[in-house]
Amino acid sequence: MGFRDLHAFNLAMLAKQAWRLIHNTSSLFYRVYKSRYFPSCFFMEAEMGNNPSFVWRSLLESRDLIKAGSRWQVGDGKSIGVMSHVWLPNAPVFVNASTREMKVRELIDEDTR
Repeated sequence: MGFRDLHAFNLAMLAKQAWRLIHNTSSLFYRVYKSRYFPSCFFMEAEMGNNPSFVWRSLLESRDLIKAGSRWQVGDGKSIGVMSHVWLPNAPVFVNASTREMKVRELIDEDTR
């Protein structure tokens, strides 16, 4: 079995494990890593921390791969801030300064979605 790019294959396998940290929050794997590396936040917001293991460093590298390929699911837009969250590839530019606290919901036409 030959792999053309072993580094890319390794990142893909690590990204699969990182995906499990994001979605399987009841697993033992998640609970151990959460208690050790990101006790007060989510995996996608976790920092490198002090004295990280090689596996943790690798998972954070694969997390960047997941971020690059992920997109926001806006839904009704109640919890996503237009300016406070990075939900678009390019930051929106507004003329009015009062839009700092605006939610995406205010941009959605309820009739036509």
